[in-house]
Amino acid sequence: MKDIESLLHGAIDMHVHAYPDVSLNHPQHRTNDDVIAQCREAGMGGLVLKTHGWPSVGLAHQLNSEHDDFTVYPSASLNTVAGGPHPWVVEMAIEMGCKMIWLPTWSAASDYEHTGFGVIAEKYIPRCKTGMREQDFYYLLDEKGQLLEEIKECVVLCREHDVVLGTGHISAEESFVVGRFAQEIGFNKVCLTHPSSSCSFNQFEQIKAFAQMGHYIELCALNVAPMYTSTTIEEMGCIIKEVGADHCYISTDHFFDWTPSIPQQIYQVLGCLLEVGIRYEELQTVMDTPKLLFGVK
Repeated sequence: MKDIESLLHGAIDMHVHAYPDVSLNHPQHRTNDDVIAQCREAGMGGLVLKTHGWPSVGLAHQLNSEHDDFTVYPSASLNTVAGGPHPWVVEMAIEMGCKMIWLPTWSAASDYEHTGFGVIAEKYIPRCKTGMREQDFYYLLDEKGQLLEEIKECVVLCREHDVVLGTGHISAEESFVVGRFAQEIGFNKVCLTHPSSSCSFNQFEQIKAFAQMGHYIELCALNVAPMYTSTTIEEMGCIIKEVGADHCYISTDHFFDWTPSIPQQIYQVLGCLLEVGIRYEELQTVMDTPKLLFGVK
């Protein structure tokens, strides 16, 4: 038990939803301060604050001023409400301190087509269903399957400013092309986020190919939770073995009222991975990946 707990020391959860995110009525009994306190108590070092709506920059700066020895990394999701996947949006987000950029989530065409997060958004914001037009949802490739020029510019900006890029809820096809372009320009801080989720489902071979380009694979605790099961611990273990622990990281996608605390979620995933044969040293490498991405020594 103590060995698993030590893996949490200094850890960074790269996928934590702020409160509020979608709506004040979306049930999250833990405040942002509660979440940080629980992480600090477990010895964790930081988290990436994500929102589907407004960028988390201001909130992250405020939380950092209030909590010592813990870092909240601001991020922006390139959804319609924040301006969409355009270079000027990315540039402004970076200038305001964002350390991670997410390609569209609930504004991704893939999410819309597979009734992903949009189902939750519609519950609290009916006009997400009745008021949004087809062109409000983004598909990042042109008719030839090439990355749109604006998206290329967004990726280049992330490289130039050493900012981590997450694939959000775009399709497996789009993610692969983003990863390939990033490889071509020498940028490897690209993360295939919750690759088993319904809105962006990636086959095992696609996950391997993405990592082989030098990028990173998110092992998401929410995807083995009861309500959102889309993978298994055994499959996570296979990913670590096949692509290498140094190309994987564990996150929670903390968002719902019914999930355990962030440290408990990560602890459970780590313990189960040990049970299915992943070596402790491999898990140490997995837990170090976010620190490397954000330059934490």
